[in-house]
Amino acid sequence: MMFRYLIAIVCLSFFSFALHAQAPLILGVYNKKVNPSETVCVGVYGRSFDQILSMQYTVAWNPNVLEFKEIKGFSLLGLNINNFGLNKTKEGFFTFSWYDPQLRGVTKADGEQLYEVCFQVNAPSGTKAQLQFTSNPTTIEVSMGRGVLIELKTEGGKIEVR
Repeated sequence: MMFRYLIAIVCLSFFSFALHAQAPLILGVYNKKVNPSETVCVGVYGRSFDQILSMQYTVAWNPNVLEFKEIKGFSLLGLNINNFGLNKTKEGFFTFSWYDPQLRGVTKADGEQLYEVCFQVNAPSGTKAQLQFTSNPTTIEVSMGRGVLIELKTEGGKIEVR
């Protein structure tokens, strides 16, 4: 009986270590202050971007405030405009899906920009808009090698009209 408890404790300890060993990926959008009618480009960056094999999510915003213009400045291997589902930008969102074409996992320095999103600001002074990473319609999923899924945390993303 004591042997079973010992095995259970060892297994739980190992499982607990495995859960805490992987830091979550943090994706953020640089905050910006802009003038009415201005075009603004905001960078999407990563922190704890360590051996990421694939990721998918949706980016959403208020389409009454921000009008989507373009995505540029791709810095991940294999990342290009075809990784973005842009057919719903007038409704205020796009989808994103990417994987490392070498299937090794990619590491980026903290704060390194992954891509840039540009909008036309269609709101008066004092208006604020938030870019958000969501699971609707594309579910948030981030994986490392060996199929290990990790948590995604987000930060920033505020655009404030002066």
